[in-house]
Amino acid sequence: MTSVAVDGVVTFAEGLPGFESCRQFVVVASQAMQPFTVIQGLDAGGPSFVAIDPRRVEGEYATELDRVDLARLGSTGQDPLLWLAIVAAREDGSATANLRAPLVINPAAMRGIQLIGVDNTYPIDHPLLVT
Repeated sequence: MTSVAVDGVVTFAEGLPGFESCRQFVVVASQAMQPFTVIQGLDAGGPSFVAIDPRRVEGEYATELDRVDLARLGSTGQDPLLWLAIVAAREDGSATANLRAPLVINPAAMRGIQLIGVDNTYPIDHPLLVT
């Protein structure tokens, strides 16, 4: 699994579903939070999400993009990309990861998108297991 550093403000040109007006985010990562990352919105009332690399949850997670998504990211297809699944905490203390709609960030262009594929069969609530 490759680690990709993001330093600066990432623009999600279309926003994120439910938060379309918030388009500027920072990625906050530290050794103390591993394996998690925080995605923090910078706009007024911007959301904050805990996320995890989906390959840490599902080892064979598919990370291929079509040329339209690569263009949205400003990527040649050769750039290392950061893939993140949003984590949801449940009332019972458990947590799940949304593998169906990952965030993908191109650190070289500082652009991000959320993939919401109709053919994606991954669950939106994949259980996170404590190991």
